[in-house]
Amino acid sequence: MNESPETIIHGLRTRTPPETWSTIGEVIQMHPEKARSKYRRYLLEQDRVSIEQEELDRERYSNLNPFVEFLDKKHSEDIDWRELLDLASTASDVDKRMAYQQRTATIRINTDRPVAILYTGDWHLGDSLVDYSQWLEDMRILLGTPDLYMVDMGDDYQNMRQFKNLASVLNQVLSPKQQVALMRSLITELTDKGKLLAKIGGNHDEEFDQRIFGESLQYYLYKYSDAPVFPNKGLVTLQIGEQEYTNLIFHKSRFRSILRPAHGAFREWQLSYPAEVVVGAHDHAPAFESWWGYALAEQTGASFGGEVFLMKIGTYQDGEFGWRYFHNGGFPLTQTIIYYPDRHKKIYFQDVRDAIKFLGE
Repeated sequence: MNESPETIIHGLRTRTPPETWSTIGEVIQMHPEKARSKYRRYLLEQDRVSIEQEELDRERYSNLNPFVEFLDKKHSEDIDWRELLDLASTASDVDKRMAYQQRTATIRINTDRPVAILYTGDWHLGDSLVDYSQWLEDMRILLGTPDLYMVDMGDDYQNMRQFKNLASVLNQVLSPKQQVALMRSLITELTDKGKLLAKIGGNHDEEFDQRIFGESLQYYLYKYSDAPVFPNKGLVTLQIGEQEYTNLIFHKSRFRSILRPAHGAFREWQLSYPAEVVVGAHDHAPAFESWWGYALAEQTGASFGGEVFLMKIGTYQDGEFGWRYFHNGGFPLTQTIIYYPDRHKKIYFQDVRDAIKFLGE
């Protein structure tokens, strides 16, 4: 080892020597314990020099810079959890007062004549693949026929601002702004003529806006409408003359089957409410089933039980959605139910024109 004893002692702070204290003591001709003691004194001296240097640097810099005094530094305040809970409760109450949607509703039609209700939706107005001629003809029939009303099942307009498939955005013949103007005008007329009974929020006309804006434009479109608006699903009690009928309506259900399009309606009837008419949308695959259930409840005079209609509405949009996911292109069925006011009776029609003809006979 060619290094001097001082170099070896000083270097121990920056390296880990393989030698033991006994070996180092032999090299520097010093007892091992004395060598270790000398190294410890060296460390203490180095720490003292460092502290003194820091004090000198602090003094030098303080002389170079003017003294800064912060007179009005804002410090955060610890808020009691009760105050925050009061704030949350107030905000929650305000949101509830501002909410325009509901989950249940009762609609009374004072009449002594049978009435027809058209269940329609998935119009997708604004898209290039919509059958506008058929839709316009159906709207003319609705607006011009007495005792004919409508339940809106959602997805009225395409409302594509962004999507996983760019073609869906570009294939719009009306811009989203123009689509909203079309819907505002249509809703005003439907409301003025008393045709709209209820509205379900769909993914195109509600969820898409919530995804981009954080709220739905439906609030502004239906603000002055008399019809109740439901968030995807709602229970409507129809009081028609002396009779009462229950409708469970929904846009999209987590239950679906390619082989049985009305499966979602059946499961909602089982799990949500045993209404006598259950109608769904969204899948673009129309279907109808007549079902009997809860016979014991019907015999005891309960408000449910007996024959139930399970329905899925079609669509006016003949695009790739139906072919890709449900093995069918889109086609509309103007499914209509006639309700009697003097006895508990309902009749299903696949086409609104047949229902109107039946009413006139």
